[in-house]
Amino acid sequence: MSKKPSTKKATKKAVSAVVVEATTADVGLSYDEMLNELEAIVVEADVRLAEEEASL
Repeated sequence: MSKKPSTKKATKKAVSAVVVEATTADVGLSYDEMLNELEAIVVEADVRLAEEEASL
């Protein structure tokens, strides 16, 4: 008799459109500011990835 592997479904958190709209409306970043933020996120991700690879 084979066992069926148990699967757990990830629960998704619903975010109301009102919260998302209010959050994005308050920020008001220009294109250059958004690009700088994105570049900073990528740099941080690269650093974390390098740290993870170094610890393996």
